[in-house]
Amino acid sequence: MTESKDTQVRPTATIKSIVKAAVIEQSEKAAALAKEEKAKQEEAGIKVIKLEKGAVKKAKEAKPSVSKKAAEEDKKIKEKAVKVEKETKKKVAKAKKEASEVKKDVVKNATSAKKEAEKKIAEVKNELPDKDKVVEKASKVKKETKEKAGVVKKDAAKKADAVKKETAKKISDIEKETVKKVKEVKKEVAKKAEAVKETVVKVTEPEVKLVLQYRDYDIEQSVLYNKARAVIGDKFESVKNLNLYVKPEEGKVYFVADEETGSFDL
Repeated sequence: MTESKDTQVRPTATIKSIVKAAVIEQSEKAAALAKEEKAKQEEAGIKVIKLEKGAVKKAKEAKPSVSKKAAEEDKKIKEKAVKVEKETKKKVAKAKKEASEVKKDVVKNATSAKKEAEKKIAEVKNELPDKDKVVEKASKVKKETKEKAGVVKKDAAKKADAVKKETAKKISDIEKETVKKVKEVKKEVAKKAEAVKETVVKVTEPEVKLVLQYRDYDIEQSVLYNKARAVIGDKFESVKNLNLYVKPEEGKVYFVADEETGSFDL
């Protein structure tokens, strides 16, 4: 069976020539593209230069026009400022004139009010009672007030004296009653103290000495007390309750000093 023309294996030299041709073709295309790009960039640069030149030219052409407009605007502003200044002066002059007129009216009204007040004062003075009569009446009222004050003062002194005597009597009665009660209390206290003393004498118990004797142990209570004190140390001075638990079979003594616990050897 024969192979077709397309499927036949090509010689190595032919393949290399094809690849080489393709590479050359691609290189030529890349070079052409680069050349084209460079041309575009140069063209754009030329356009930019032209635009810059045109802008500079327009700016030079526009400068005299702008300066002219600025001068015109400045002139208009100065003219407007002069006009405003004139109008302001007119308004100030008008305001001063009006203020002067108002001042005149105020002075006129004040003078009129003063005259009216003086007139009313004169009328009031005429309506006032005679000075001598007023003085006489005041003197009479003063005398009556003094007499009434004297009566009130005497009554007050009398009442105060009565209250003072009554208070002194009450204090004396209270003192007597207090002395009596104190004596009764002293007697009662002495009586109860004597009874307590007799009771204490009756309930007095004999001195007890505890000695632990167990096998080889022969220890007094005071020895156990002193050992517990040595173990507890400086805290012992503040201990309120001390409980000792002796276990001879262990050769130990356990203690509870308030909330602190511990042990020591017999």
